[in-house]
Amino acid sequence: MASTVTETPYAGPTARDMISSHTLAAETIARHGTGNQAVFDDDNIQQLRAFVTDPAAARAAVLAKLGATEDDDMTAVTAKVAGGGYSLVDYAVLTRGTDKAALTDDEMETLRTWFASGGGQPQGS
Repeated sequence: MASTVTETPYAGPTARDMISSHTLAAETIARHGTGNQAVFDDDNIQQLRAFVTDPAAARAAVLAKLGATEDDDMTAVTAKVAGGGYSLVDYAVLTRGTDKAALTDDEMETLRTWFASGGGQPQGS
């Protein structure tokens, strides 16, 4: 009889809660490396690292992925991302500098410091 491994479903705060309480960076750092309890998988951590390192390049990459440009209605583009099929990092990239920013300037700096000190290493997810 084969053994079945059951993984605990994510039990942390929702993305909406982390964004509204400005705890997305803190939760990302605290939960990294905790398997299913992590906020982001390895691919999204890499994307997040690229974003905090060079926000303009990350924005250009997300817009290209969406087939959008800076001339498009950003409210509509952001709504498309929030509607599903895209990552929380994509949403953070697009909302940067708006009144609905997913990450504050302080959170961006916290993440930059974390990555610079070796945080966000691949976890094999």
